[in-house]
Amino acid sequence: MAVISLVIQILGFIFLIAGFRGGNRNMLLGAALLLWFGAGSSDFVHGFIEGVHSAGA
Repeated sequence: MAVISLVIQILGFIFLIAGFRGGNRNMLLGAALLLWFGAGSSDFVHGFIEGVHSAGA
């Protein structure tokens, strides 16, 4: 999961740089979403798995 999160964050930084250089607001939005998801996805997945295991499902 750490590798996927790192790849998503790198893509977010690439989109961020490209969005600033081109003045493309949609690309900046995509960069923000990728960075947000890349930073929080690991904690979300771990919490979800712990919740499933504690529920006994």
